[in-house]
Amino acid sequence: MFGVVEGFYGPMWDWIDRLSILEFMGRIELNLYIYGPKWDSYHREWWRIPYNENFMNNFALFVDAGRRYGVDVSFALSPGLDIDYSSMNDLNLLLRKFGRIMDLGVDVISLFLDDIPPIIRGKGFKTLAEAQAKLVNRVYDELKPRALIFCPTFYYGVKEDYLRELGELLDPGIYVMWTGMYVCPYRMSSSEFEMVTSILGRKPFVWDNYPVNDYFICRGIVRLHLGPIKNRPSNIRDLVSGYTANPANQVEVSKFALYSIARMIWEEENYDADRALRDAVGFLVNRSARYWFERFVEFNRATFMDLNENVIVKDNADEVLELIRQLRETLTNLKLLKEIEPVLKKMESIARYAKGEHVGLSYRVQTSGEYNPPIPADRMKDEIFGIVARRMPWYVKVYPSAEWW
Repeated sequence: MFGVVEGFYGPMWDWIDRLSILEFMGRIELNLYIYGPKWDSYHREWWRIPYNENFMNNFALFVDAGRRYGVDVSFALSPGLDIDYSSMNDLNLLLRKFGRIMDLGVDVISLFLDDIPPIIRGKGFKTLAEAQAKLVNRVYDELKPRALIFCPTFYYGVKEDYLRELGELLDPGIYVMWTGMYVCPYRMSSSEFEMVTSILGRKPFVWDNYPVNDYFICRGIVRLHLGPIKNRPSNIRDLVSGYTANPANQVEVSKFALYSIARMIWEEENYDADRALRDAVGFLVNRSARYWFERFVEFNRATFMDLNENVIVKDNADEVLELIRQLRETLTNLKLLKEIEPVLKKMESIARYAKGEHVGLSYRVQTSGEYNPPIPADRMKDEIFGIVARRMPWYVKVYPSAEWW
């Protein structure tokens, strides 16, 4: 199972967005879509409350569309904020809610217990792993899905006692998600996968936090993740039980990185990240806009895996202004144009500032050599990326302060 987990924080996709991704996934041979957006209150905070008829009707159509495109649609619930692990009432509410979705034809379900306090709620448990394993096993035994994908509370790094106990207690048929040694690791290695496999007693199911950009979006910042996936083992298919990428809030922008991820999975040692990005532009952008979008990408390809991208300076300012004009006139995907418009405006302002004009530069949009996650350096290195992923271009001198966030 290789595909997408809609698991980001921030503004949710609509059903047209999701259908667009399903169709795209079918064309690039990704076969799993997990529905689990953090800002869907009925998925997380209000998990006990049933979805309304309108949602159920839309989800039924979504599942049917998945069949047509060769994509399994999985449904996730995230009850960990307040579930009582020993409560039969809570268990029955969880089973009933999953059951209604399975009645629509869903046979791959997902249970997320991520991003919650590591608290044992309920009686009779010595450890969090014991409490969670009992819950997940009960759901698996009662509902008998074709597959159950479980995201644990300690989903990155190696909390060995917790992961080892989970591996020993969980049914062998249950998939266990892992994001790598960090939340959004700048690299993953074969040895890391082998270590986690040894501890869990099963290969991990990867939740790769790219091209997700919610740590920008939820703090009011626009930063596109257009660059290709990098620094993953070429034989990743052999090291995992499954793989899903967590996309960006911008659905059309997400497709460029997702295209590269599909290429990485299927091409293995023949994968070339730069070639995959060029091919993604050719695959997704209309012919008359293609050259200009390729130039746009060169100013907006930085990621935590590779900070390199072009910077706007006086010498290329006129070229930048021309590519902005051309993209606005020739790009036929109006949804994509809307998603990149804040960046086009910022690039236009930088180009004019570089030419000596008196213009304001908003620090709320990052582009053209600026990659500045609003995260302290020690947290970036120890928890989020494994490195300090920060790059500051010349023009940030006009911002209120270097650490405005």
